[in-house]
Amino acid sequence: MPRENSSYRIKTAANVFDIIRVIHDNEGATLTDLEDEIELARSTIHDYVQTLAEIGYVIKDDGTFYTSLAFLSLGHRAKLIQTAWRQIKPALEEIGDETGENIWFVVEENGKAVYVDNYSGDRVLYTFNTPGTREHLHCVAAGKAILAHLPEDRVDEIIDRHGLPQFTENTITDPAELKAEFETIRERGVAFSRGERRDEIRGVATPIIADGRVLGSITLGAPSKRLSGQFFTEELPNLVTGAANRIEFSFQQTNLE
Repeated sequence: MPRENSSYRIKTAANVFDIIRVIHDNEGATLTDLEDEIELARSTIHDYVQTLAEIGYVIKDDGTFYTSLAFLSLGHRAKLIQTAWRQIKPALEEIGDETGENIWFVVEENGKAVYVDNYSGDRVLYTFNTPGTREHLHCVAAGKAILAHLPEDRVDEIIDRHGLPQFTENTITDPAELKAEFETIRERGVAFSRGERRDEIRGVATPIIADGRVLGSITLGAPSKRLSGQFFTEELPNLVTGAANRIEFSFQQTNLE
């Protein structure tokens, strides 16, 4: 069973982020909305949101509370400091322009796949993810590309914590089967997903590795009808692995300077 709870949780801090989560997930929430979803007294919730408003992380408009743009600054700073986004962005633009599809940079954080940012080509009308989206690693190409290059004890820790939940009939839920696929991913340098998170979506991904450390992966996902045949199995893998090789080479050159 996955283990999500920690005995070290500080209740006050957890309450604050529960309130922020509800406001964020509902794209705005009243005190009544918050009271319905959080097991705290209305007066206590009011004190929390008033404090958040005073320090600038929540705004109030006609009785409804919203997360403020202060989180935008925090998220952007985290993206630049904690990921290799600056170096990888040009490769996303290159692949997006060549294919017309949606290409993402994804990293692992706390055992989940985090979609850092993307570039959309001219064929993209809609994206399923937004920057900051978190997914289980085992059911998306980007996550499998990362998992395949993590130490086995780290993989086991992630599986123990989050499990391998099934989302479609194609989702891999057996640890042994998943690890067997890792061998193929390492040999070829590319991971595939075939309707494992959403039935109608396929994906191709390759890891970005520098100094023996997995920085994340770049991944292209699209409806299955657009990712099929040799384009899916050969052309796209060559495209993303070529971009990854150039990125990794640039990191090597930087380290030599």
